[in-house]
Amino acid sequence: MRPLKQSIVDDIVKECLETYSKLPKTGKPVENEWTVLSCVIQYDMNRNDYKVIALGTGSKCIGASKMSPNGNILNDSHAEIIARRGFLLYLYDNIEQCLQNKSSIFVLNSSMCTLKPNIDFVFYSSQLPCGDASIIPKVETLDDQVGDIICSSKRAAIGDVDDDYNCKKSKINDIHRTGAKCLENSVQDPKLPGKDYHLLGQVRTKPGRGDRTLSMSCSDKIARWIHSGIHGSLIDMLLLEPIYINHFIFGAEVPYCEESLKRAFFTRNITNTAKLNSVPCIYQSTLPFPHIRSEEAKKPAPSSIIWRSNGSFEVAVQGKKLGVTKKNENILGNYLSICKFNLFKKFQSILNENEEWKQRVCGSDQVENTPYNEMKRKSTRYIYRWNEVKESFFKIWTRKPDIFTFKVMS
Repeated sequence: MRPLKQSIVDDIVKECLETYSKLPKTGKPVENEWTVLSCVIQYDMNRNDYKVIALGTGSKCIGASKMSPNGNILNDSHAEIIARRGFLLYLYDNIEQCLQNKSSIFVLNSSMCTLKPNIDFVFYSSQLPCGDASIIPKVETLDDQVGDIICSSKRAAIGDVDDDYNCKKSKINDIHRTGAKCLENSVQDPKLPGKDYHLLGQVRTKPGRGDRTLSMSCSDKIARWIHSGIHGSLIDMLLLEPIYINHFIFGAEVPYCEESLKRAFFTRNITNTAKLNSVPCIYQSTLPFPHIRSEEAKKPAPSSIIWRSNGSFEVAVQGKKLGVTKKNENILGNYLSICKFNLFKKFQSILNENEEWKQRVCGSDQVENTPYNEMKRKSTRYIYRWNEVKESFFKIWTRKPDIFTFKVMS
């Protein structure tokens, strides 16, 4: 895989920031608030052309007791997860267009969808993901930046490979910490002073106070996408090959460490990256997101933005569409476009358009009578691949209650 030039990296991030800036103010941070911005970008290698196809903001997550068996509430509203779910809808749309012989990023191959060879996907996030990747050393450099950038990108920019130039490190006495928690049935952080506060390489659930969430940290989820594919179990049944993100870009003026990213994404409990289908490239942009976490911005914004390149724009609060109350949250028209229910509805709609696919996936079972959790279990190839990854890479993963028994079509 050929790495992107720094100029292209910054151009891509500029496009992400401009896309965000053009969105309505609703859902954006107000004074003294911060948020995270994440985007999925489609990159056409033949034309050297790129476009933002899904965008998300947010840093909130609901507790386990608030999970809905109807699939209508987002358990995880972190920006990275919202951007990925918007990307899933984009994949569904293109699979549908492929079946209808319309313009699509896919072609049919052996009656399955295959991504065109000129298409790459880029993932941008304004800061490092919560969890293991965020546990990075606080480093002092000669230019007095504390805990920001390990200077490989600076040396590359000026063509200097001497570690003594602009990158001399003091003794590491402390680390940037994560609020993500080790799984309850695993070894816990020692929480000793300084650099020994955390254990490295641990699988974690997302930060949160009070009712503990069952959602895995963004470091763990992104690592899963890298090793198993970003498309998930349902779409895997429609594809000939998995879809992987080839480039990851992170924002400027935030704590950053490429070594921590590589540990969290590529190695953890394995000794090499040979098991990866392909090792994605990692970059840091020189362009900062205007609403990054800082001393001035003390509170995380309570809402999340969901935007897709088809013009769809929604704002979520506590996993529900802005303005939706407890009384009317179960009305179908009030569901967010990226909730489990609507993603499953899209999947079922595509199956019903293609008799061959319907027979291959469901056999004698009726699509309409197969609940969400049972349909996911039919994705045997993805499950096999995920179990291999889990055993070799993570060793342990959270178990969510099997509550998602909802059906969509009747």
